[in-house]
Amino acid sequence: MDRRLCGGGIQGGRVVGKSDEIGGYPAERPYAPASVVATIYQSLGIDLETELPGPQGRPMPLIDRGFDPIKELF
Repeated sequence: MDRRLCGGGIQGGRVVGKSDEIGGYPAERPYAPASVVATIYQSLGIDLETELPGPQGRPMPLIDRGFDPIKELF
């Protein structure tokens, strides 16, 4: 079965990383919430370099610099 996240091209049944013995903390390859958001935005076709107007008209990045989508999910 093909499962899609928000209509994007993320493949179902994928496991990325590893948790500790009780599943409380990541043991391998922890990801920040910004990487999960970047993954969702990319799957929706949103350009990750997009900037939005912030306070006082200064541009703010849609995703904080240094966070990338989780490529293994595509």
